[in-house]
Amino acid sequence: MSNEKEPIGFINFDGTTGQNNEVEVRIPYKRINDVKRGQYVILESDSTNNDRVYLARIVKGPFFEPDAVGKDSAFARAAILEADTVKFRPDYHAICRAEILGEIIDRESLILTGSSNRPIPQTAVLPMTGKEIEKLLGLDGDVYFGELSGYHEVRVHFKQEDKKVFPRNLGIFGTVGSGKTNSSQVLIEELSKSGWAIVVLDVEGEYVLMDQPSKEAETKKFIKKLMERFGISPEGLKNGLNIYHPIGFECARPEKSKEFGIRFDNVEHHILGEILDLNPAQMDRFMEAYYELESEYETKSESKKKARLTMIEAVADDTEEEAITGKTLKEFIEKVKQKMKDGKSIGDKSSYAVVLRKLNKLKRSGVFDTQNHLGDYSELLKVGNVSIFDLSNSQNLYVNNIVISTLLNKLFALKVRDKDNRLPPLMIVIEEAHSFISRDRAGSMEETLDILRDISRRGRKRWLSLCFISQQPSHLPPEIYELCNTKIVHQITGGKNLDSIKGSAGGVNPALWDEIPIMGQGRCLIISPQFRHAILADVRPCSSRRGMTE
Repeated sequence: MSNEKEPIGFINFDGTTGQNNEVEVRIPYKRINDVKRGQYVILESDSTNNDRVYLARIVKGPFFEPDAVGKDSAFARAAILEADTVKFRPDYHAICRAEILGEIIDRESLILTGSSNRPIPQTAVLPMTGKEIEKLLGLDGDVYFGELSGYHEVRVHFKQEDKKVFPRNLGIFGTVGSGKTNSSQVLIEELSKSGWAIVVLDVEGEYVLMDQPSKEAETKKFIKKLMERFGISPEGLKNGLNIYHPIGFECARPEKSKEFGIRFDNVEHHILGEILDLNPAQMDRFMEAYYELESEYETKSESKKKARLTMIEAVADDTEEEAITGKTLKEFIEKVKQKMKDGKSIGDKSSYAVVLRKLNKLKRSGVFDTQNHLGDYSELLKVGNVSIFDLSNSQNLYVNNIVISTLLNKLFALKVRDKDNRLPPLMIVIEEAHSFISRDRAGSMEETLDILRDISRRGRKRWLSLCFISQQPSHLPPEIYELCNTKIVHQITGGKNLDSIKGSAGGVNPALWDEIPIMGQGRCLIISPQFRHAILADVRPCSSRRGMTE
């Protein structure tokens, strides 16, 4: 594997403060231009009887040090301070730190394993070919995501048929303008081609143009060059794009978007109480009114059912799926009004008043109990179809979060009932996830978190994936990071935001975290069970059109 390669450097002796998984590399002057941070190398010794071979990555450096004199010597100091007039410079070399990623136990098959050993001094540091890197890191797959940073010839792919990747959920994090939306759009394009159904909860209206080819290359030369480099041509989605927006609200693309409403009876009442941010006393009053209405409705429904069964025309079961069935928001509001009127204490009446005020705010939105509901939601689960829920003009967070929670519940229920696996794999993309479930309110949103945990635990067996996107990861509860086995981290400059992700991603070299604040747009750190180690990647440009970029 390495006999034909010339070493770019050699392993140095360790100091007393050395680390088990890092070694110091000395680079001769003539090979300085052949080394860069992020480079993958082979560590191999043919000068001793130690025939172990290791895979490593340059994580620090290169730093430069004089060969024969100290950097603080008069000679070295004069060479620097008088560099504009004195034409001499001490001979020097480069120093790097390399992270040991594993031991290669089969040189021909390039099989990588863990190791409790370390390379000895004078071990040769050898460059690697793109094919060697791709095989050792496991970068093959059918979802083309981008390139390994520093290696234009090495493409990074995800394996969409591997249950430990997308079905175990995904998180995309980064500051504004770091490339989060491009990354998610690339995944949507690729998974749609592979037959996945995609549902996007779009709070900014950024995804509504994906059926059209990208136009950025026409006005931005650097985008055109990027597309040529990554082998991408402008192209819209081919398997169908459906856009929905809440009834009564404006939308980013009115000529294509369909209005939709929510049946109040489809909203899980515990989650509704959490979304309305009710305190314990208000939640108790909310539940009392809800259960009383539910009991009355069950009695009423049973009477209607008996009456219907006496009619010959009532044989058709589909009559139960009319536009408005079950409890309505209007009925619930009337029940709360009645309970408030009958309240026995000022405290009860005060709690009912708060509940009533928040329910009336929902009623004024006009979204509930209309003829434009989505039925059983099965139209969202078509092979390759992308469904965008445009919430960009809804300033009512209650409505937005009720839409999100209802979609999660109904789609999860459809997948659970699909015993024969007739439905396609499904990914649900939640933009600005911190506005749906936040760290500050995690203690009062246990029902919501339980549903997310349940979807995560049971959904992966049914090919249901959640994708959380956030520019404020520190505002997300820690449970969300635990649900995301694959994390795509773009530039993050805030210490709190970065620390929140670090805590959930063990085994990442600290030097890689140091890269995050200075990353350019489109570059990211990928932590995934598909890859043995975290990798740095340059994400390809999306081929479909992005909103809010032109």
